[in-house]
Amino acid sequence: MERDPANIPWRFLGGLFLLTLVLYFAGFYGVEHIRSRKGPWLVSFDAQAAQPTMTIRQPALGIDGFRVVFNGANTNGLTSGEVRFDNPKLNAQSMDKTPESSQELKQKAFPVPFGECIYQDLMFLPGVATMNLLGHEIELMPRTLVVDKKEVPWNTPDAQIVLQPPAKK
Repeated sequence: MERDPANIPWRFLGGLFLLTLVLYFAGFYGVEHIRSRKGPWLVSFDAQAAQPTMTIRQPALGIDGFRVVFNGANTNGLTSGEVRFDNPKLNAQSMDKTPESSQELKQKAFPVPFGECIYQDLMFLPGVATMNLLGHEIELMPRTLVVDKKEVPWNTPDAQIVLQPPAKK
């Protein structure tokens, strides 16, 4: 039994298509807004200070000017600068085509003043950024700062932590 082309509910199908399109765009831009609304970590590196200093800012989390001072660090060759952790492409690396490594998530380190960023997860900003800086592993997370695998609360007195040079191995 064939259906009469005049009986196809074009108005209903067109309305359903438009509703689907509106819901798709609302969902897409809604998720993008949630993903980026808090903004990135802003990290300033000052090699010209008496001791090399890293200053961390994240206004949406109320972090403004938390300082990490590298006491006794050698300043030869250090540069000053600012890094915004908002570009996930900085540590992207193409996947190998070999069967044994194609299942692994690959990231490559990228340089920052005082060292390198070894990991960043920026799916929902501010995200997580892990750096090796002057012999210390520093991880920025919304909940806490992790320095050499030890948690340091963001509300530390004087909003500052002083790191001693790492012990010689």
